[in-house]
Amino acid sequence: MKASIPILCYRNISPVCGITPEEFRSHLEGLRERGWKSVALDQVIDYMRGGAMLPERSYVLTFDDCYLDNWVHATPLLREFGVTAAFGVVTAFLHDGPRRPDATTAGADLRAMPMARDAWDMAIERNDPTAFMNREELAALVTEQGHGLFGHTHTHQACFRSNKPIASDPGDIHPGVRGIYIELHEGLPMYPSGSAYAHNGYWPATSDPQLEHGLVERGTSERIEFCLNEFMLCRERLEELTGRPARAMSWPWGEYEDAAIDAAVLSGYEAALSMDRGPNRPGTPLYALRRVRMQGGVGGRELARRMFIAGHAPLAWLFRKTYRPPSP
Repeated sequence: MKASIPILCYRNISPVCGITPEEFRSHLEGLRERGWKSVALDQVIDYMRGGAMLPERSYVLTFDDCYLDNWVHATPLLREFGVTAAFGVVTAFLHDGPRRPDATTAGADLRAMPMARDAWDMAIERNDPTAFMNREELAALVTEQGHGLFGHTHTHQACFRSNKPIASDPGDIHPGVRGIYIELHEGLPMYPSGSAYAHNGYWPATSDPQLEHGLVERGTSERIEFCLNEFMLCRERLEELTGRPARAMSWPWGEYEDAAIDAAVLSGYEAALSMDRGPNRPGTPLYALRRVRMQGGVGGRELARRMFIAGHAPLAWLFRKTYRPPSP
């Protein structure tokens, strides 16, 4: 039986949200102590397509969204432990700027690290993407530190997946909803949200946020056109940045379905990362590679358990879970 390759999914490595740098260090220490070896995402794609076998206890480490805290807190630890990773870029947030200090920079003031929600609010509402890594930093990940990049769509767009209003506290609203309503204000109705790539979705009937004319449902052909534009633009911008093929993407919120997969294929991607649970070995759908979700509070014993399950194909299959939206 071909080995299953665990793919870990991280987001924030920060003292203020997500996983603390101390926790992340303990993860890297635990993986090393148990003999796990990081490999590049491209190697796993080749393996999944019937290519060369990978070393025993291989795994892939990925980060979605490319928050600045990945540059500040995660990459110094990756260098220290000799771990290779891949970072998912939302290309609408690409911006220019100098390389910023990281946690190894003497005297650097790192207190202003924003929360993840604030990073999205800044980027969407104020057109200020500086809480995400800039072009200089992303290029350095590839050319100087040996990491890889993958697409995480162009805008990471949400949609309303239902037209039935829900009661919600403003603090519970996903930042992606700010891309549905041009401007959020008190009194706007809220609806269950989801990925605009996996759901046709319901959208405000007017672009004027002060008017409430209900919602209109998008057609499948409109969604496919949207996916094609988003996926291709994302891939082109990544390849322009690195000068290398962008072979993989990841599904926002882990949601995907057949039309979105078709758009990913037509856009030139060879694989896509989901948030499904299950084995990764030859025969696993290339556009639904499974990942192990990582979050704060995961200690050494729990990490070892998750790696054991994900690396053991029959167990990974037993604990499988998918995030495909239900068929209409």
